[in-house]
Amino acid sequence: MDTTQKSCYTYRRRVPFEKLTLADDFLFCKVMQNEKLCKELLEIILHVKIDKIEYTESQKVLDDAVDEKSIRMDVYVQDDKHTIYDIEMQTSNTKELPKRSRYYHSCIDKSQIAKGEPYNKLRKTYVIFICTFDLYDRNFAKYEFDTICKQDKSLILADDRHTIFVNAEGVTNDQQLKEFLHYLQTGKITKTPFILDLNREVKLASRNSKWKEEYDMLLAYDERKQKEGQEQVILRALQKHSPEVVAEFLDIPLEEIEEIQKKSDFTE
Repeated sequence: MDTTQKSCYTYRRRVPFEKLTLADDFLFCKVMQNEKLCKELLEIILHVKIDKIEYTESQKVLDDAVDEKSIRMDVYVQDDKHTIYDIEMQTSNTKELPKRSRYYHSCIDKSQIAKGEPYNKLRKTYVIFICTFDLYDRNFAKYEFDTICKQDKSLILADDRHTIFVNAEGVTNDQQLKEFLHYLQTGKITKTPFILDLNREVKLASRNSKWKEEYDMLLAYDERKQKEGQEQVILRALQKHSPEVVAEFLDIPLEEIEEIQKKSDFTE
């Protein structure tokens, strides 16, 4: 079954494929293609019993549903009760995760109902960010958010929208969650079945030649886009300054600046 093959595109550093850990979103979403492990992880985070999950082809739907800004989700599954779960691995605190979670919920909602359909068709959704940092600096291993009434906090808005930020640095008495977060941070295994199975799947994934080829190709694409972006900055700077000034200001060798300028003159 085709699961999340288009969803692993976040790169901020070049790491050899063999050295990727579960904290890297590429390897994470590959490992989470294991239905049993994905289901168990959801049960550990949410403290619920899930009979079965299934992977969907919602990546294409989400891209088509949003005109201005499409998104790629790491792990997108639904259970036998049609509850939708989106799990994201996050290693960089961009300070925008709360708003990003709002946007993800919006995209999921748009993909569920067509124009004119009743809102009651919207399913229960969970957007879960597994973070290697403490987003709120409260030392909780898990921050769970629902919409509640300010005047009466026992009154919850029944919109079936739930957002969770898991904090790998946080403290918890939940032994299963604690062991998962410890493994996520250190790679050290315990003798519990889930961690053993998880580590085994990580090792298998790191030896998958097809996934290595995909990873290397995506890295090459990412580096090319970064280089193209840098060249655009240099060309804009050259419109106002000499190559020598641009080279000194951007701390880039003058030869590279001149080469970019020559290439631009040639294409024009």
